[in-house]
Amino acid sequence: MWRAVLDRVVFVLMNMVVMVILHGNSKQFWPRIPYLSLRNESTAEHTRLVFNTLTVSTLIQALLGRLPRERWLPRVLALGVVPAMLPALIFFGQKVLRLQGAAAERYNLAMVPLLPVAAVAIEEGLAAQLAPPPETPSSADYSRLV
Repeated sequence: MWRAVLDRVVFVLMNMVVMVILHGNSKQFWPRIPYLSLRNESTAEHTRLVFNTLTVSTLIQALLGRLPRERWLPRVLALGVVPAMLPALIFFGQKVLRLQGAAAERYNLAMVPLLPVAAVAIEEGLAAQLAPPPETPSSADYSRLV
C-alpha cells in the first residue's frame, strides 16, 4: 500500500518538475526543448503543455518500470481527460471568478500540483472501474472447505 502511495506522490512531483522545466523553456530560462515547450501563452498552448507534461512523466515511469501494465489504459484515458479540463478551469478563473493580477497568478500556479493530483484521482477511479471483479468462491468451493 505504501509503495502505491509513494508511486503516486512521485508521479505528482515528477509532473511538477517537468511542467516547470517545459514552461520555463517558454520563458527562456534555459535552452528550449522543441515541440514540448510553449510557443506562446494561449490556452491551447497551455493545454498542450499539460498533455506533454503528463506524457513525459508517464514515459519516464514506464521506462523505469514503475507503471504496471494494468494501469496503462487508465493512464492513457487520464492523459486525455486532464488536459481537456484545463480550458474550462482557465475560463472559470478568468470569466467566472474574474481573477486578475496576483490572484490570477496564484490561481494558475495552484494548478501545477492540482492537475497531476487530478490525473492520479481520475486514473484511480478508472482503474477501479476497469479492473476485473474479484473472484467470489462458489458454493461448491465453500462446501469443500466446511
